[in-house]
Amino acid sequence: MKNKELGLPHSEDGKMEKVLVVFDVDGTLVGEGDKALPTLALLEVFWTQKWKNVDVAVWSGGGADYARTMIERQTDLARGRNCWYSKLEYENLKQKYDKIIAFDDIQDTRIGDINLIVRNK
Repeated sequence: MKNKELGLPHSEDGKMEKVLVVFDVDGTLVGEGDKALPTLALLEVFWTQKWKNVDVAVWSGGGADYARTMIERQTDLARGRNCWYSKLEYENLKQKYDKIIAFDDIQDTRIGDINLIVRNK
């Protein structure tokens, strides 16, 4: 436990927090006319990184199938992934993850533990 040796904050039990980083679709990853927005490139970076304690997903108020369909149209990296949720699954996801970091375009979003609001308009 290197952080403990250095006197830095650390986990007493050595467990890593399980984190979900989740991106909204409409207005965050995809704009009007199904146009890919700059945040899509950030999602792709998250997808290409190997993580020990982080899952990366896409969700939508329109449901998991809608999220999958919209993002598979935008990037080949989406194909074959099992990372699609409805925002209505939030309570179930909170049981699985210690923290949820949500990217969204709606400024009053409070669905994650940390809410990062993009400005794509």
